[in-house]
Amino acid sequence: MTCETLKNGTGKVLLTSLAGAGVGAVVGILLYSKRSMERRRQFRNYRIDQGLRLQGDWNQLKDKLKEAYTHLTDEDLTYVEGKGHELVSRLQAKLGKRKRKIVKMLNAL
Repeated sequence: MTCETLKNGTGKVLLTSLAGAGVGAVVGILLYSKRSMERRRQFRNYRIDQGLRLQGDWNQLKDKLKEAYTHLTDEDLTYVEGKGHELVSRLQAKLGKRKRKIVKMLNAL
């Protein structure tokens, strides 16, 4: 191996490393911009709302929840159609369970 070949190989490795770092920086900026963070939050909320399959009268389901968890208030159990993620967030804060567990619990009622 000559000195010229060694310099050429080192230059290629350095150039490839710099290109990879540049691509990584651009991807990071795109993924963590405010707009993309908001879009991901909306998608998570949409998934929660789609996962909720509340069947029957909400007042009956609310009474069952109050019996099981006596510290829940009417305000905690306020449900608006299409805003299920807000209900799940309030229950998560009060019950200390994961969102997935709360959705399963609500669907089981």
